[in-house]
Amino acid sequence: MKKVMIVDDNHLSAEGIEKNVDWNSLGGKVIHVCYNGHSAIKAMQKESVDLIISDIEMPDMDGISMSRTALSVNPMVKIILISAYDKFEYARRALLLGALDYIEKPLNYDYLIEKVKKVFSIIDRENRNLHLIKQSRPLFTEKFFWQLINTPQREARFRMESWLEYLNLDLSCSFYNVFVVDMENAPDLKSTYGFEKFQVISLNIRDSLSEQVSVFSYSYIMQHYDRYICILGQNGLATNHFLQLTYKTVSSVVEECQRQGIYLNVGIGTVVLELWNLNRAYESAIHVLDYRFFFPHKNIFNSREAFGKDLSVTDFLDSKEEELIRLLCKKDETSIDAWLQDFSENLTGNFRSKNFAFIQIYSLLGRVLKFFYELNLDTEDLEKNIIHVYNHIGQFRTMDELCKWLRELFRQVCRKLNDSTNDYHQKLCKAVVSYINENYMDNGLCLTDIAMQVGVSPAYLSALFSKNQGNSISDLIISRRISAACQYLSATNMTLKEISLKCGYANQYYFSTSFKKKMGVSPSAYRESQH
Repeated sequence: MKKVMIVDDNHLSAEGIEKNVDWNSLGGKVIHVCYNGHSAIKAMQKESVDLIISDIEMPDMDGISMSRTALSVNPMVKIILISAYDKFEYARRALLLGALDYIEKPLNYDYLIEKVKKVFSIIDRENRNLHLIKQSRPLFTEKFFWQLINTPQREARFRMESWLEYLNLDLSCSFYNVFVVDMENAPDLKSTYGFEKFQVISLNIRDSLSEQVSVFSYSYIMQHYDRYICILGQNGLATNHFLQLTYKTVSSVVEECQRQGIYLNVGIGTVVLELWNLNRAYESAIHVLDYRFFFPHKNIFNSREAFGKDLSVTDFLDSKEEELIRLLCKKDETSIDAWLQDFSENLTGNFRSKNFAFIQIYSLLGRVLKFFYELNLDTEDLEKNIIHVYNHIGQFRTMDELCKWLRELFRQVCRKLNDSTNDYHQKLCKAVVSYINENYMDNGLCLTDIAMQVGVSPAYLSALFSKNQGNSISDLIISRRISAACQYLSATNMTLKEISLKCGYANQYYFSTSFKKKMGVSPSAYRESQH
């Protein structure tokens, strides 16, 4: 039932509107009849209304002034203004103010009824939409945070500060940060368990994260496909303690999931002092995750570990140097060439003085040298080359010559990184083979044990070993066990049961099946063929 208020200083006019309209059939009820603007405002403050039908020409407070005040009290109220004067100016002022309609006297009640029906229909539609909006508040909250982390500071405050009151978000913490969690083996889990079970696993991870981050003053978690984005706010802790608590929190989740065969990678962003700077924290968290390409044995990264210092947001946003380091880590020569072209154009456009351009090159080469030291690479030849250019940079006569030298330097870096990675992979595979040779007789030997021994994740180790060795770890274990079994069958009189136990098989039947599949004959037949 819609609540209606009639306002007119002419008692007969007000009574006529009340009596000549069948309000009940329209779904309305007149709850206030007032004879001046002041009393109308007081009445609606005591009991709100949905529709005001008011005369414009009234003493003390006219209908337009009364409407302006009524809308400030209740912005959702609908207003129909009535005037005995055929003046367009009245209509224009009324509609600009926010009144829904304007009717001239003398009143045609049938016409008024049609206007009221239209207003009631609008009210019904707005009430439905308002209900949907209230139901969608959680979605609006997620939209708020998603836009916040993807919007630069200046724009974020300007565009989004009004959302805080509506969403009832009390965000007045001393520090803020963002950490990002990626599920490394999500494709394998989806393939193994199917869609529904994977979604359950995914929600379980979110619940675990929610439980762990409850220790912070404020936390909010969003999920984007196989990635979780956690926003943290904290009071009463220094920046270092905030980062330490964050690291401890994510470590417990990573370890818990790893015990269940779920491998998470986490990037912890740079602490910021204002909510509106969360874009910087988020971008740095995403940024440090890129270092996973070169440090696959690690799961948790933060800006200090990745860069040897607390990542300056200004450096991160404005420095082309950090972008280059990321591309070098990925050994993406095509993108490096594009970066170099952009860098060259920037120098040419903004630093037309040769000396200013050289200052930028000095800074860039210094960052590349620091990158060498961070990775502890054997780059003595490259370092000598860079130091020589430091001392003889004037040898380059044109910008093209300098960029050509830089391009060759970056390609040499990529080759060094590739060689270093290959060397690391070979050592890792050698360690796996050695461990299997020493432990093949353990019938509990599995991929997880081996991965823990060499210090990498099972998913990473499985893919790496297959790519580098041409066969899987499980195939290698079987081959080593069958090879040992062949020696025992040829050189001893041990029973098949004894041999199966010595070769890492839990029972003789499984040993015989595995042996025949691998060798093409049964163990007994093989023994006979050797004598």
